[in-house]
Amino acid sequence: MLADLPPPTPLVCTIETVEAEWSHQPVAGIRELKHQQFVLHQGSVPYIEPRTVIDSRITTLVDRFSSSGVDQDHPAEITYNWSFDAPLGLLELEDAKNSEHTSSYSIVLVSGKLTIHDRLNFELNQHSKLTEANGTRTLNSLQETATGRCREQG
Repeated sequence: MLADLPPPTPLVCTIETVEAEWSHQPVAGIRELKHQQFVLHQGSVPYIEPRTVIDSRITTLVDRFSSSGVDQDHPAEITYNWSFDAPLGLLELEDAKNSEHTSSYSIVLVSGKLTIHDRLNFELNQHSKLTEANGTRTLNSLQETATGRCREQG
């Protein structure tokens, strides 16, 4: 009679605190993450929406997305890992040594980890690295750490 059970209620999770570092220097915030939400849809094949957890202008450019899927092996801890590339196109760079300008195709490489504890609160870590498209040089990086609370949708 398991088929008669209603699907599990989705968890709506809201970001409450955010810390960001741009090239290892604390910043007040590159973008507004506080109050942003994501949803954990539970069931036989659980999934996170949006799949990138954080929605931003970069996520509209997602290329080569991958994720671990939602891992619920430990009842008190749900984990989800993701990564993607976001091609930005041609970027003009200035060489500080000789004041020359060069153009290079650029890409943002993003990786993240989400951990939900006891279906109540979560920790989120995301690292974004701006590189030349050929991957030879990192131009900048952003490390974001967020925490928040989850509640059943209802």
